[in-house]
Amino acid sequence: MNYKSLQEAISKGISYLLKFQQEDGHFEGELSANTFPTCAYTIVQMALGRNLDEDIINWFIANQNRNGYWSLDPSGKPDKEATSFAKLILKEIEKNHEYSIDIMDKVRASISKIHDEPLDLWIVKLMYARCGYIPWDDLMPPAYISIGMRIMERLKPFIPRWVLSRLKPPNNFAPPVRLFYSKVFQDLFIAEKHTLVALFLIIEIHTNRREKIINDLANWLLANRCSDGSWFRVGLITAISVLALIDLKNAGYVIHGLDSTIEEGDRWLQKLRTHDGGCREAINLNVWDTTLSVLNLDNTSKVEKATRWLLDNQNQDGGWAFSGLPGGKLPSDADDTALAALALLKSGLSSEHEAVKKSFQWLKSHQSSDGGWGTYRPGSGDVSCISITSHAIEACLAMGGMENEINKALAWIKKSIFVSGYWRDLWLARNTYSTALAIVSLIKSGNNDCEEIKRGVKWLEATQNPDGGWGEDMDGNIISSTIEQTAWSSYALLLDNSKSPSAWRGIEYILKHQNSDGSWPASCVGIYWEVIGGYIDPVYSSVFPLTALKYAITLL
Repeated sequence: MNYKSLQEAISKGISYLLKFQQEDGHFEGELSANTFPTCAYTIVQMALGRNLDEDIINWFIANQNRNGYWSLDPSGKPDKEATSFAKLILKEIEKNHEYSIDIMDKVRASISKIHDEPLDLWIVKLMYARCGYIPWDDLMPPAYISIGMRIMERLKPFIPRWVLSRLKPPNNFAPPVRLFYSKVFQDLFIAEKHTLVALFLIIEIHTNRREKIINDLANWLLANRCSDGSWFRVGLITAISVLALIDLKNAGYVIHGLDSTIEEGDRWLQKLRTHDGGCREAINLNVWDTTLSVLNLDNTSKVEKATRWLLDNQNQDGGWAFSGLPGGKLPSDADDTALAALALLKSGLSSEHEAVKKSFQWLKSHQSSDGGWGTYRPGSGDVSCISITSHAIEACLAMGGMENEINKALAWIKKSIFVSGYWRDLWLARNTYSTALAIVSLIKSGNNDCEEIKRGVKWLEATQNPDGGWGEDMDGNIISSTIEQTAWSSYALLLDNSKSPSAWRGIEYILKHQNSDGSWPASCVGIYWEVIGGYIDPVYSSVFPLTALKYAITLL
């Protein structure tokens, strides 16, 4: 390995990365299609009385494996719930006699390969009940579970947070609709709230039809819609919200603007379609894509344009959401805010710039009492996250004058290490990402010789694959090497030891796997939540190797 080979790889990688920059300056990759949002989209289209286009039907056929299963995501890992949902879609298609003979033959052949298994996940069971395959009572919990849930609701204020984080309600029964009125609902993670309200509305319309509850749920949905017609700019949440409103309309309820709300939501859902015919879970992650790109580019007119876009898309509260939608009811989150603030400083803006000051005021006010940062607001169904906290530390270091916040965050990171020597993350796969970022934040803050770094480095070295790369799935199991995980692991190890053999083997892996156009193969490393799985973002497979290579070249 020599300086010239690294320089050439970096130059080609930057040229490829710039292809993701849009006309207004932001960077944006196309996220991969996933089974749940694709199924939910098709349910909406059917509820609107439309035939599906052949591209989306062929997506279902193409993504079934030889054993009859679908994966939640592009990882290919068979998943029973994804398969149950896809089976429902195919059974509904089979009822329609307006498709071509060729399509119907493919659908029947696909259904014949699916194994009959009991329905478990209540969200999928709800869709089966709505389509008439099972009774609605199958969703409802037995009396003893309902009583237990009522008791837990009352005891919740007295139960330690660490115990609550380990208590999970049964996922094979729907939570009671009365949960909407409880303190438990108020403390849920924001995405869970959006999901539950729409599902509660569907249940209530098809079962008890209590007027007040239906009106309250419908009003909540309408009040919490984004300005672009979506809910939370997320595919599954928007699809089930539109579906709930369609059911509301079909049940005879008259609400001002209901038709236009359904139409706007449907138009937004059309934007989720991917080149392979399926649907992605989020419209984009363009704030993250933009900040990561800026951090890997020299200060040129391209960076200036991206910086202006970031400034234009800062929320009034000083933070940034995951997707640019100024004034669009999309809440700021700590990860995008920390990285955007860091990108603004890197681009040359002063720490006295108003946008920069507001961003750090937001970060200060959203640091958790335990010292870490969660995605949204501490205490609102949120937990501190290693990667977000590490990014916040790096931003605070760049800002200066935030030693108190940094020290609290470092203390939390140190005590969050697992016995085996790794840290676990919420948002990217899974242990390599958080372990690498924890090491980076500890080193950059001057804790170079702490015991936690030594343990983290040892764990990374022990999990390296024989080919020099790193790879794991969203559950933390070691798999074939990916560019993204190899990049962030190599970077962390080089920061710890510029002569690390493991790190340089990782750099060699990155160089070896670069394509002629400057790209690297993208892998499923992004994580949403358990019912969605992960995603591919092609920007990740450019920015992360560039970070590692650009640091490696400084060491030669």
